[in-house]
Parts: sequence; C-alpha cells; structure tokens
Amino acid sequence: MIFNHIRNKFCALLGGLGILFTGCTKQKYVWSTEEEYFKVPIWKEHVKKFKKIKAQPHTVKLFIGDSITEGFDLSRHLNTDSLVNMGISGDVTSGIIKRLYLVEKLQPKKVFIMIGINDIRLQIPMERIQQQYAEIIQTLKLSCPKAEIYVQSVLPACGIAGTEMTNQMVGKSVRELNAFLEQQCNELNVHYIRLYPLFEEPKDFLNGSYTYDGIHLNDEGYRFWSEQISPLLTD
Repeated sequence: MIFNHIRNKFCALLGGLGILFTGCTKQKYVWSTEEEYFKVPIWKEHVKKFKKIKAQPHTVKLFIGDSITEGFDLSRHLNTDSLVNMGISGDVTSGIIKRLYLVEKLQPKKVFIMIGINDIRLQIPMERIQQQYAEIIQTLKLSCPKAEIYVQSVLPACGIAGTEMTNQMVGKSVRELNAFLEQQCNELNVHYIRLYPLFEEPKDFLNGSYTYDGIHLNDEGYRFWSEQISPLLTD
C-alpha cells in the first residue's frame, strides 16, 4: 500500500510537468496541441532524414511510431539485419498518415507500428484516433501489399496526467484504443501484438522495471520488448 501511494504521487508529479519533451531528441521542444507539434522542427527534420533511406523493395523490417520507437536501438537489441527505425518523438496518428508515403517508397518486408499515446495525451477525441489508426492500417495494406503488418498495442503509462484519477482515465483510454486495434486487426487480417499486459504492473501502470520516467522505456524495457518480437523478425 505504501509503495502504491508513493508510485501514484510520483505519477501525479510527472503528470503535472506534462510530456513537453522527450529524451530522444538532442534539443528540447515544447508543445501542448497537435497543431503546435507540427510547427516545431522535430517532425520535419526526421522526415527529411527518412527521405534519404534507400533499400531494395521487400527487404527492410521497418518500425514506425513515436519516441518509444525512436529510442529503440534496433541493431543492438534485435539480432537481425535490414532494420529501419522511423520513430519520431511526439508523433501522433495524423503524423504517421502524413508520412506513409515514405513507407510505400521502401516497400518493406515487415512493418511494426506503435502509435497513439501522444494522441491520448493531447486529448484528441477517441473516435478520431480510431479513424486515423484504421486509415494507417488500410493504407499500408493497399500501398505495401507484400508487407507483413504488425500492430503493437499501446503500452501502459504513468505520469501523463496530473492526478491519480486522470491517470486512471488515460489508462482507460489506452485500453479502449487497444481493444479497437485488436478488433481492426482481426477484421483486416493484420497481426496484432498484445504487449500491454506484458508491460503492465500493477494494473494500468507501466512496470517500473521497464521505464525511467513512467512513459519511456529504459534499456531493460527495450530488452524485454525485443524478446517479445524477435521471433517475428525471422525470414
């Protein structure tokens, strides 16, 4: 009980600070809305870099998402080659849609997606988040017909909101989005990776062993993530 009280106080403290920047970028930027996010240099700088990536069609295994993906050192944690990381700190589902043409250009062999936590943080309506995620999946299926698509559940988090009650509301939204994603994947014949319960400890909170701030993963978190998906990377 004492541990839970301390954890909740810690989460509330982090939430009061807000997710104003991430540790995955060298420079710190601040934004509080979707519109503000696309005005800071982060997104455009990364897209410019991604445009330079070249590969033979149907060879690369591509990871796309937000800061949790960006911080994933693929070459160190995953024992395979031809890996491409297209994570951008702070990105949202609408940002993924804007850059799906880069994925189409590469025609990857496999695509691993994790996105949505920033949409929830920015209080984008759940209906729009779901619509945009459905568009991501459907666009990938049409534009990259030979690619295997893996939708990874949004991970639990701690510290996005300012109080224990609002943190619980965030947890509820994450679970709602994950339930939608699993249903969509079943209907569209796309792989769904149920990571949420594996990272959850206690209920609706990210296991403290896998994070350094309640949201982003530490090295142990990435190692654990790698263990779950490594078998899916084999040719």
